[in-house]
Amino acid sequence: MKNKAFVFFSFLLFLNACSYLESEIEQANRLAKTYQLDIKAGDTRLFFPEQFLGIGGKPPTLEMESTSLEDSSESLDGIETALEVYPEGFVSKFINAIYISGPMLMEGAEAGGTYSRNSIILSNISDKNGTNFNYENSLRGVHHELSSLIYLRSPFVNLAWQGLLPESWSPASSNYEALTQDRNIGPDYKNGFLSTYGKTNIENDFNIFAEFAFSEPEKLRDLAAKYPTIAKKLSLFITAYKQVLPEYQQGFEEYFTNTGLSDIAIKPDNVEITINSDFSNVKPQIIH
Repeated sequence: MKNKAFVFFSFLLFLNACSYLESEIEQANRLAKTYQLDIKAGDTRLFFPEQFLGIGGKPPTLEMESTSLEDSSESLDGIETALEVYPEGFVSKFINAIYISGPMLMEGAEAGGTYSRNSIILSNISDKNGTNFNYENSLRGVHHELSSLIYLRSPFVNLAWQGLLPESWSPASSNYEALTQDRNIGPDYKNGFLSTYGKTNIENDFNIFAEFAFSEPEKLRDLAAKYPTIAKKLSLFITAYKQVLPEYQQGFEEYFTNTGLSDIAIKPDNVEITINSDFSNVKPQIIH
């Protein structure tokens, strides 16, 4: 009888363990420990990016509402899925925090995220919880915003990328113009653009390649197989990640090989990119 009681009690403990749900704060703390960076929400004044501060008495060009970790469960799940992609220790070489805000307006236009010198900020829309919006925004947003910090440290890739743009191309004049592109207009794949937003400037183009490379590699592989300019940009994108920090080159070589992206990438004509300089301490002016 004692054996039966012990088995029953053990079974109850097992059920209790299986039914335990990690809280949002616990999840954020676990991710912070695993990836060596803070994951926080709350008062946006504590993490407002300096490049959007008003100059000469002008108001800031970025508005962010506050939110809480408790209201950001799906965003945390998206962040976790995104972080799992990168070689161990890579992300914390570029940022020390991921912040979650509420709705975000950039020059009056809705935005999904931004970055500062050493952090990224992702918006969480509480009204869209349960629709997969916040999960996707954070999943793609981590790749998107983090890639800007790789882009800024890859000047030779930037120069080569310019050579793949159409002669008639010109960038958007402002963040507002970039963020309010007509989403009903399909991507210009033939000219190498993965989205209408990516067509607005080179950095945004690079950002969108990051979204696809790390969250939809199969789709990017298919597009690169069909459109040569996409395949050439992909080659430059892979080069940027493999060369930005030499100690992570092997990790990215394995990722791009395992996803088939390396096989489909096409090296642009007459381009040889080798980066041996250390850009780890460069603090460029950030223009988003």
